[in-house]
Amino acid sequence: MRVIAGRWRGISLEAPRGSAVRPTTDRVKESMFNLIPHQLQGVVIDLFAGTGALGIEALSRGASRAIFVDRDPRSARLVRRNLDRVGAASEAEVWVLDWVQALRRFETSDLVASYVFVDPPYHADLWLPVLRALPPGRVSGAVICELPASLALPDETGDFVLHKARAYGDIAVRIYRSRSSVQI
Repeated sequence: MRVIAGRWRGISLEAPRGSAVRPTTDRVKESMFNLIPHQLQGVVIDLFAGTGALGIEALSRGASRAIFVDRDPRSARLVRRNLDRVGAASEAEVWVLDWVQALRRFETSDLVASYVFVDPPYHADLWLPVLRALPPGRVSGAVICELPASLALPDETGDFVLHKARAYGDIAVRIYRSRSSVQI
């Protein structure tokens, strides 16, 4: 597992031991980032961060700040180690919260996220609940969901409308844009 592009291109990230975390493969990560602007900006949220690979990739490609959310303290420590590995600790916040608490914190802040990465544990089936819970107008770019290709998500839900969808073997990426936010 490595950073694909940007200022930290080629730096290896620490992967978890065991099967509790399922990191996004380099191939899927590269394809996912090819679907959005190559030069990112603003704040990104890596919900269900695991290793932090998606948020670190976004920082490497120009995002100004990343918020990493994971309820597991072990994953949070892994994210911090990976941030230290690339020298990005000062550009990041790690929230040790579940996704509901994190979205409440986001909603009560003055933050607007450019991108939100949603890659929950597959067995939890949280894509729709997250899309419905994201505060309207607070995502200026897109919500990027990684999910099993066999899972069907609606083209519209809550404040979000499907913008792009791609499948890479048994993994799919679905990108949703907000109806109510100014797009970047």
